[in-house]
Amino acid sequence: MRNLGSVDLVAYLRAFALLVRHPQIVLAPLLAAIVGILLLMLMPADSGGGFLASANSGLAGLFAQLISSFGLAVALIVADAAWRRGRAPFDAAWEESVRKAGDILIAALGFTFVIYVAGLVGSIIPLFGSIVLALVALYFFIYALPAAAIGGIPGGATLQVSLERARGAVVPTLLVTALYVITFYVAPTVIEAVLTPLYFGTGLGSRVVPSLVDALVRAILSSYFALVLAKTYTDISFGRRW
Repeated sequence: MRNLGSVDLVAYLRAFALLVRHPQIVLAPLLAAIVGILLLMLMPADSGGGFLASANSGLAGLFAQLISSFGLAVALIVADAAWRRGRAPFDAAWEESVRKAGDILIAALGFTFVIYVAGLVGSIIPLFGSIVLALVALYFFIYALPAAAIGGIPGGATLQVSLERARGAVVPTLLVTALYVITFYVAPTVIEAVLTPLYFGTGLGSRVVPSLVDALVRAILSSYFALVLAKTYTDISFGRRW
């Protein structure tokens, strides 16, 4: 692996144009978001339901995370094709993701597990220990999913590959990690803050419309992130080629 540390900031701008030209990148994250919402609605958290309710809620969250990760993996494959060939048929990307489904899900499980454990261990450290350790884990293992989806790496080896890539490209990895935090933590908080009074304050009494709007916005953000992550991963793995 080449030890590349340069950042292609132009790619962050080009990703917007690619997303406009290839809106099919949004399809898998959008479908995953909708399925995740339905799953959480069918298995909602119930603080008064005891152990079984807590277990159901935890399982629903895990399944939703895996579904979201698979949707992101499909988007990564479409994004990689868009960068390399200028065309990105969704059906071909879907077939490729199905062939790699086992490795993708193993990578997603490993990624989710290490972030969870890092946060759990960090919780014994005062103040922001949990957040800091979770961010450190995120930094080192952020390439696990693209390693499986577009790198062809077996699922069990993706964490090690991600660790090597992150150590060899500090600045690009810091930027893409910051983008991950914005995409999957900061933006959803802002979206929820905007949608809640907008819809529930009108007395509509339904979560359907705000949930669909939420899913669409998150899918667009995830698709942009997929474009940047795919480009960053291929650049630091194989050198900048386009």
